[in-house]
Amino acid sequence: MKKPLIIFGITALIAGGCFGQANIKSKTNKNNMTENLDLTWLERKAEKTIYDNGVIAYYLEYKERDGTRVIIEGDTGSGFTENRIPENSYYRMYKEYYPNGVLENSGKRFGNLPVGMWHYYDEHGNLTKTVDEDEKFGKFGYMDVLDFLIKNNYVEKDTYEGIFKIHIIFLVENLTWRIIVTTPGYIINDYMIDGNTGEIKEHKIFQGGKM
Repeated sequence: MKKPLIIFGITALIAGGCFGQANIKSKTNKNNMTENLDLTWLERKAEKTIYDNGVIAYYLEYKERDGTRVIIEGDTGSGFTENRIPENSYYRMYKEYYPNGVLENSGKRFGNLPVGMWHYYDEHGNLTKTVDEDEKFGKFGYMDVLDFLIKNNYVEKDTYEGIFKIHIIFLVENLTWRIIVTTPGYIINDYMIDGNTGEIKEHKIFQGGKM
């Protein structure tokens, strides 16, 4: 499935929390219950772009009453994504939907990195597999990475501001974290950190795209 672009730079939000949970419909089958995207609701609430081939793209962003930021986007050809970012949070809840609105997968992301339990479904809403993404990490886990980012003043301690602007990768083949942070002045810090010990194996600094 082609994944729609996820945009985090938009600052204008639809206020008031009046959207609530209206975008979710529960569907029950013999094996499980899935939460599907209500396409009728999305049609009413979202911004739309209709392409010449008949595909309709949707974009919707708003805040719920508890401060959770919600971004839903995608199109009727490739499917939809939903990001829920709680206020003052270091993670976001992420979902992908098939073009018919049926849930395809769901889980938690630390930055853009899948963590915790993830659930995958077929186009009829049947659970096909469950994956524990934390099993791939070494002794130095993503919460240790968060502490590292806070200690180096890349992320605010209480609000976690800045966490979603940081590129975080875990290299399973050699149990290494790669963390790329861009600071004011377009200074890029590129870290390679041991996934077991937390030792900084390499630290490169680039400025203006040059090493």
